[in-house]
Amino acid sequence: MKEINTPEELLSFMKENINYGYLGKEGKIYYKEDKDFDSKWYNEYILETPNQVLNNLCGNCFDQVEFEREWFEKHNYEVKTIFEIVKLEYKNDYPTHSYLVYKDKNNKWNWFENADFINRGIHTFNEFEELIDYEYKKYLEILKTLNITEEEKSRIVMTEFGKPREKISAEEYLNHALSSKIIRGKIDE
Repeated sequence: MKEINTPEELLSFMKENINYGYLGKEGKIYYKEDKDFDSKWYNEYILETPNQVLNNLCGNCFDQVEFEREWFEKHNYEVKTIFEIVKLEYKNDYPTHSYLVYKDKNNKWNWFENADFINRGIHTFNEFEELIDYEYKKYLEILKTLNITEEEKSRIVMTEFGKPREKISAEEYLNHALSSKIIRGKIDE
């Protein structure tokens, strides 16, 4: 990691080395191709530390964002971490997503994405709001393939969250992200 000096080098390293998966409570690593990947996630998931991501060469978007946060902060970038969810009162299969954005030396905002393979890359925008609007549209594209209804679309919430505690559960992570600054949508009490 000491040889990685730019966001582009970090993305290249992550693309080549970090697989998509998650660490379970008993130390088992679950990969997308595992038959119980989705069914075990909520009860098994533990947020990895950046060192665990590096050692396991694996992490979901939550884990990868914390790995990225550590690198960007050590390299003195201004960063924000964003969480998005379709916040419904019933069980659903809509994906959640966390991602990191950073301000570069030209005062442009950049969406740094590795975990979402379809949108992997560094996407540059003049304004933070422009970035959020763009990523929101990308999230909607995914949700449309899952037949989201208009009513459910109105329940999309995006938050800007701070660094969570290490090794927390899925439930604790979701609670942390949802109790953060809302930047789009609203959460009904």
